Amino acid sequence: MDLEIRRRPVRYARIEVKPDGRVVVTAPKGFDVESFVERHKGWLEAKLAEIKNLRERTGSGFPIDGELYQVIRGRKTKVHEKFRTVVFSAYPDEAIAELKSYLRPRILALVDEYSREMGVSPKKVFIRHQRSRWGSCSPRGNLNFNVRLVSVPPKLREYVVVHELAHLKYMNHSKAFWNLVGRFYPDYRKARKELKKWWSIIELNPYWRWLGGGE
Repeated sequence: MDLEIRRRPVRYARIEVKPDGRVVVTAPKGFDVESFVERHKGWLEAKLAEIKNLRERTGSGFPIDGELYQVIRGRKTKVHEKFRTVVFSAYPDEAIAELKSYLRPRILALVDEYSREMGVSPKKVFIRHQRSRWGSCSPRGNLNFNVRLVSVPPKLREYVVVHELAHLKYMNHSKAFWNLVGRFYPDYRKARKELKKWWSIIELNPYWRWLGGGE
Protein backbone atom coordinates (compact mmCIF):
# COMPACT_ATOMS: atom_id res chain seq x y z
CA MET A 1 0.00 0.00 0.00
CA ASP A 2 1.34 3.41 -1.02
CA LEU A 3 0.70 5.35 2.18
CA GLU A 4 1.26 9.08 2.60
CA ILE A 5 0.92 10.66 6.05
CA ARG A 6 0.23 14.37 6.38
CA ARG A 7 0.59 15.83 9.86
CA ARG A 8 -1.73 18.83 10.21
CA PRO A 9 -3.31 20.74 13.14
CA VAL A 10 -6.69 19.06 12.57
CA ARG A 11 -9.17 17.91 15.19
CA TYR A 12 -10.01 14.59 13.54
CA ALA A 13 -7.96 12.27 11.34
CA ARG A 14 -9.22 11.52 7.86
CA ILE A 15 -8.29 8.99 5.23
CA GLU A 16 -8.76 9.10 1.47
CA VAL A 17 -7.71 7.14 -1.58
CA LYS A 18 -6.41 9.22 -4.47
CA PRO A 19 -7.18 8.30 -8.10
CA ASP A 20 -3.58 7.13 -8.56
CA GLY A 21 -3.97 4.61 -5.71
CA ARG A 22 -2.17 6.57 -2.99
CA VAL A 23 -3.69 6.30 0.47
CA VAL A 24 -3.45 9.68 2.20
CA VAL A 25 -3.99 10.05 5.92
CA THR A 26 -4.25 13.54 7.38
CA ALA A 27 -3.85 13.47 11.14
CA PRO A 28 -2.62 15.57 14.07
CA LYS A 29 0.84 15.10 15.55
CA GLY A 30 1.11 11.99 17.77
CA PHE A 31 -1.95 10.29 16.26
CA ASP A 32 -1.67 6.49 15.83
CA VAL A 33 -1.92 6.26 12.06
CA GLU A 34 -1.09 2.55 11.89
CA SER A 35 -4.08 1.56 14.02
CA PHE A 36 -6.29 4.02 12.14
CA VAL A 37 -5.38 2.44 8.81
CA GLU A 38 -5.91 -1.05 10.19
CA ARG A 39 -9.43 -0.14 11.35
CA HIS A 40 -10.27 1.00 7.83
CA LYS A 41 -8.56 -1.92 6.10
CA GLY A 42 -11.74 -3.37 4.60
CA TRP A 43 -12.87 -0.04 3.19
CA LEU A 44 -9.40 0.66 1.81
CA GLU A 45 -9.19 -2.70 0.06
CA ALA A 46 -12.56 -2.10 -1.57
CA LYS A 47 -11.56 1.39 -2.76
CA LEU A 48 -8.22 0.17 -4.13
CA ALA A 49 -9.98 -2.65 -5.98
CA GLU A 50 -12.40 -0.12 -7.45
CA ILE A 51 -9.53 2.05 -8.68
CA LYS A 52 -7.82 -0.96 -10.24
CA ASN A 53 -11.04 -1.80 -12.07
CA LEU A 54 -11.44 1.80 -13.24
CA ARG A 55 -7.84 1.87 -14.48
CA GLU A 56 -8.44 -1.27 -16.54
CA ARG A 57 -11.67 0.15 -17.99
CA THR A 58 -10.39 3.59 -18.85
CA GLY A 59 -7.12 2.53 -20.47
CA SER A 60 -8.75 1.27 -23.65
CA GLY A 61 -10.04 4.54 -25.09
CA PHE A 62 -10.96 8.17 -24.50
CA PRO A 63 -14.22 8.96 -22.67
CA ILE A 64 -16.73 11.09 -24.57
CA ASP A 65 -20.29 11.56 -23.28
CA GLY A 66 -19.82 8.67 -20.87
CA GLU A 67 -18.60 6.19 -23.49
CA LEU A 68 -15.10 5.07 -24.41
CA TYR A 69 -14.21 6.18 -27.94
CA GLN A 70 -11.47 4.54 -29.96
CA VAL A 71 -8.44 6.80 -30.30
CA ILE A 72 -6.81 7.37 -33.68
CA ARG A 73 -3.69 9.44 -34.25
CA GLY A 74 -3.99 11.91 -37.09
CA ARG A 75 -3.14 15.39 -38.37
CA LYS A 76 -6.12 17.18 -36.82
CA THR A 77 -8.10 16.51 -33.64
CA LYS A 78 -11.75 15.63 -34.31
CA VAL A 79 -14.54 13.84 -32.45
CA HIS A 80 -16.61 11.50 -34.63
CA GLU A 81 -19.83 10.61 -32.81
CA LYS A 82 -21.13 8.36 -35.60
CA PHE A 83 -18.10 6.08 -35.49
CA ARG A 84 -17.37 6.47 -31.75
CA THR A 85 -13.83 7.56 -32.52
CA VAL A 86 -11.69 10.56 -31.62
CA VAL A 87 -8.73 11.60 -33.72
CA PHE A 88 -5.91 13.23 -31.76
CA SER A 89 -3.17 15.25 -33.39
CA ALA A 90 0.30 15.44 -31.87
CA TYR A 91 -0.51 18.69 -30.07
CA PRO A 92 -2.33 18.62 -26.70
CA ASP A 93 -3.31 22.32 -26.90
CA GLU A 94 -5.03 21.75 -30.24
CA ALA A 95 -6.82 18.72 -28.82
CA ILE A 96 -8.07 20.71 -25.82
CA ALA A 97 -9.33 23.46 -28.12
CA GLU A 98 -11.30 20.92 -30.19
CA LEU A 99 -12.78 19.31 -27.06
CA LYS A 100 -13.86 22.75 -25.86
CA SER A 101 -15.53 23.37 -29.23
CA TYR A 102 -17.33 20.03 -28.95
CA LEU A 103 -18.51 20.71 -25.39
CA ARG A 104 -19.44 24.38 -25.62
CA PRO A 105 -22.74 24.13 -27.59
CA ARG A 106 -23.87 21.30 -25.33
CA ILE A 107 -23.20 23.36 -22.22
CA LEU A 108 -24.79 26.48 -23.68
CA ALA A 109 -27.96 24.56 -24.56
CA LEU A 110 -28.26 23.36 -20.95
CA VAL A 111 -27.50 26.82 -19.54
CA ASP A 112 -30.18 28.34 -21.78
CA GLU A 113 -32.76 25.70 -20.84
CA TYR A 114 -32.23 25.69 -17.09
CA SER A 115 -31.64 29.43 -16.66
CA ARG A 116 -35.12 30.05 -18.05
CA GLU A 117 -36.64 27.38 -15.81
CA MET A 118 -34.78 28.57 -12.71
CA GLY A 119 -35.37 32.27 -13.35
CA VAL A 120 -31.72 33.31 -13.38
CA SER A 121 -29.61 35.30 -15.85
CA PRO A 122 -25.98 34.22 -16.12
CA LYS A 123 -23.48 36.54 -17.77
CA LYS A 124 -20.58 35.01 -19.71
CA VAL A 125 -19.99 31.26 -20.01
CA PHE A 126 -16.43 29.94 -20.21
CA ILE A 127 -15.06 26.47 -20.93
CA ARG A 128 -11.70 26.06 -19.22
CA HIS A 129 -9.12 23.32 -18.77
CA GLN A 130 -9.01 22.99 -14.99
CA ARG A 131 -7.61 20.44 -12.59
CA SER A 132 -9.61 21.02 -9.41
CA ARG A 133 -13.37 21.27 -10.07
CA TRP A 134 -16.15 20.68 -12.56
CA GLY A 135 -17.44 24.24 -12.58
CA SER A 136 -17.74 27.53 -10.75
CA CYS A 137 -19.83 30.70 -10.59
CA SER A 138 -18.17 34.08 -10.11
CA PRO A 139 -19.63 36.93 -8.01
CA ARG A 140 -20.19 38.78 -11.31
CA GLY A 141 -22.47 36.01 -12.56
CA ASN A 142 -20.04 34.41 -14.98
CA LEU A 143 -20.06 30.62 -15.25
CA ASN A 144 -16.99 28.44 -15.73
CA PHE A 145 -17.20 24.82 -16.83
CA ASN A 146 -14.36 22.33 -17.01
CA VAL A 147 -13.56 20.86 -20.42
CA ARG A 148 -13.35 17.52 -18.60
CA LEU A 149 -17.16 17.52 -18.68
CA VAL A 150 -16.82 16.38 -22.29
CA SER A 151 -16.11 12.92 -20.86
CA VAL A 152 -19.07 12.45 -18.51
CA PRO A 153 -22.58 11.23 -19.38
CA PRO A 154 -24.82 14.12 -20.54
CA LYS A 155 -27.13 13.68 -17.55
CA LEU A 156 -24.26 14.46 -15.18
CA ARG A 157 -23.47 17.61 -17.15
CA GLU A 158 -27.03 18.70 -16.48
CA TYR A 159 -26.40 18.47 -12.75
CA VAL A 160 -23.24 20.59 -12.96
CA VAL A 161 -25.12 23.26 -14.91
CA VAL A 162 -28.00 23.29 -12.43
CA HIS A 163 -25.51 23.46 -9.55
CA GLU A 164 -23.70 26.49 -10.95
CA LEU A 165 -26.90 28.27 -11.96
CA ALA A 166 -28.20 27.81 -8.42
CA HIS A 167 -25.18 29.79 -7.22
CA LEU A 168 -26.59 32.82 -9.02
CA LYS A 169 -29.21 32.88 -6.26
CA TYR A 170 -27.16 31.45 -3.41
CA MET A 171 -23.37 31.93 -3.37
CA ASN A 172 -23.00 29.19 -0.78
CA HIS A 173 -24.02 25.59 -0.12
CA SER A 174 -26.81 26.36 2.32
CA LYS A 175 -29.98 24.36 2.78
CA ALA A 176 -31.79 26.83 0.53
CA PHE A 177 -29.17 26.24 -2.17
CA TRP A 178 -29.58 22.46 -2.08
CA ASN A 179 -33.38 22.80 -2.02
CA LEU A 180 -33.15 24.82 -5.23
CA VAL A 181 -30.82 22.29 -6.85
CA GLY A 182 -33.10 19.43 -5.78
CA ARG A 183 -36.14 21.13 -7.30
CA PHE A 184 -34.57 21.00 -10.78
CA TYR A 185 -32.32 17.96 -10.37
CA PRO A 186 -33.85 15.60 -7.76
CA ASP A 187 -31.08 12.97 -8.04
CA TYR A 188 -28.28 15.41 -7.23
CA ARG A 189 -26.88 13.22 -4.44
CA LYS A 190 -26.47 10.31 -6.83
CA ALA A 191 -24.96 12.64 -9.44
CA ARG A 192 -22.36 13.89 -6.97
CA LYS A 193 -21.26 10.33 -6.25
CA GLU A 194 -21.11 9.48 -9.95
CA LEU A 195 -19.04 12.57 -10.69
CA LYS A 196 -16.46 11.51 -8.12
CA LYS A 197 -16.09 8.22 -9.98
CA TRP A 198 -15.77 10.02 -13.31
CA TRP A 199 -13.12 12.30 -11.89
CA SER A 200 -11.11 9.19 -11.05
CA ILE A 201 -11.67 7.78 -14.54
CA ILE A 202 -10.34 10.98 -16.08
CA GLU A 203 -7.35 11.11 -13.74
CA LEU A 204 -6.48 7.53 -14.67
CA ASN A 205 -7.08 7.85 -18.40
CA PRO A 206 -3.73 7.87 -20.30
CA TYR A 207 -5.04 10.25 -22.94
CA TRP A 208 -6.22 12.80 -20.39
CA ARG A 209 -2.80 12.55 -18.75
CA TRP A 210 -1.28 13.31 -22.13
CA LEU A 211 -3.57 16.34 -22.41
CA GLY A 212 -2.10 17.72 -19.20
CA GLY A 213 -3.38 18.75 -15.81
CA GLY A 214 -5.01 22.03 -16.79
CA GLU A 215 -4.91 25.35 -14.95
